[in-house]
Amino acid sequence: MNNIPKHTPDIFAILSRGNFISSNGSKGKLFDIINYEDNYTILKEFFSHTGYTLERGHNYFYFSQTDEPNLIIEKKLEQFAYYIDVMDFFSSMDNKPVVGTRYRVTQIAEECFSNERLKQKIYALSRREKMVDKVGEIAGDLTAAGFFEQEDEDTYKVMDAIHYLEEVISLITIEDDGEQTNPQ
Repeated sequence: MNNIPKHTPDIFAILSRGNFISSNGSKGKLFDIINYEDNYTILKEFFSHTGYTLERGHNYFYFSQTDEPNLIIEKKLEQFAYYIDVMDFFSSMDNKPVVGTRYRVTQIAEECFSNERLKQKIYALSRREKMVDKVGEIAGDLTAAGFFEQEDEDTYKVMDAIHYLEEVISLITIEDDGEQTNPQ
């Protein structure tokens, strides 16, 4: 396998931690390397020997695993429940979370102070004292997961990987259990 890109260790280091490589982030060069000609196919085959499957999303790449212990799956489900609440929070804002959107922590905190619904949502997401710390914690969580990227002390940008959250959330269906509640 002479055709393996020289940046393969960097790609593996990022993706094996559960992060994403998005086209619009600072790791865009790695995205371009994976996306270049036959590199995706070569890397997918190479990584298959490590227990990971290289997956392609809408302008992002990530690893999936088929055989994960139940404890890991359970932790991922708990984490995803948090992300659903976070996406609900951001979707309730004036400025929706679409690729390339930039959020300032101080601006979000101000919007939370003036919007009671947002304030309730953020209090459910973070136990931090100050509003800017609550927002900073959530933005930091999304950055650590690869859905946001921090541009400076106060500004975060929405990455292409946000599509992953949107796709998974769109797959969730809540079945009606058939019980009827009659208000009396």
